[in-house]
Amino acid sequence: MFAAHPYTGQRIGLATMHEKERAVAPPFRRLLGAEVLPVPQLDTDELGTFSGEVPRPDALIETCALKAELAFRTMDVDCAIASEGSYGPIDAVPLVPSGVEIMAFVDRRRGLRLIETLPTHRTNWRLVRFRAGDPNIPKAIEAIGFPHYGVFVLCSSDMAHPVKTGLDTMEQVVATMDREARRSEDGKAVLIADMRAHRNPTRMRVLRALSYKLARRLARLCPKCQAPGFGSIGNRRGLPCEACGDPTHWVHFEIDGCSICGHAETRPRRDGRMTAPSRSCPSCRPPPGLGKSRLSPTVSAF
Repeated sequence: MFAAHPYTGQRIGLATMHEKERAVAPPFRRLLGAEVLPVPQLDTDELGTFSGEVPRPDALIETCALKAELAFRTMDVDCAIASEGSYGPIDAVPLVPSGVEIMAFVDRRRGLRLIETLPTHRTNWRLVRFRAGDPNIPKAIEAIGFPHYGVFVLCSSDMAHPVKTGLDTMEQVVATMDREARRSEDGKAVLIADMRAHRNPTRMRVLRALSYKLARRLARLCPKCQAPGFGSIGNRRGLPCEACGDPTHWVHFEIDGCSICGHAETRPRRDGRMTAPSRSCPSCRPPPGLGKSRLSPTVSAF
């Protein structure tokens, strides 16, 4: 099954301190026959931490690629993987948390760099503030999923020094919340979900889904040069209107490409749709400011 694939039997380094190999290794083994191994003696926290003590040095995608490159420092491999995640409230709906996971794959021998992303609403991310002795603290801790999910505690006036250790029991978390609240300027402590993969089963499941997405992309070989990773590089808009045939803003076709030789091919929309609804067509829609005819509610005025 894997005989013709370039990564069959290959060792791939995974830049992680948080056991992400549990999510990443199975898809790569199953789809590519490759062995994903955590990189030894690697401190990925130098490129940023979820708890905020160390900021990311660059945008999320660039930081993810930099993290993958770290694997080559201490591991004799040609290929490396890394992931980065960002979670928090949605701007438009502040009470609904969401996130995005990004995974980078680097093949330094072939000069290949691929980035795959996966937005998700599957997260237990929470950030809440309490005063010392608040009776609702235990309920908030349980709502995050503790003890199966980890938590951080922070002093609201000293967010750069979160408490990560010694939070193994409900009593320890509550006592830490009370202590950090008493030393804060506003009298509040912050409780936040621990989003590190080994302390967050939901995030680990999202990482596994993204790993399958990346492995499937790598499984496709370029029809021209046979390099791995032939896949989506964009799309072209202009799907014709069902009524008049003019181009609309709807996607007309997808474009797959190879990042090694530049070969590209188009493919139809996955839903098989050949035309766009007339309501999305600039030629068929009524001009702005014109409503419906006063003579008939079913006839548009042009």
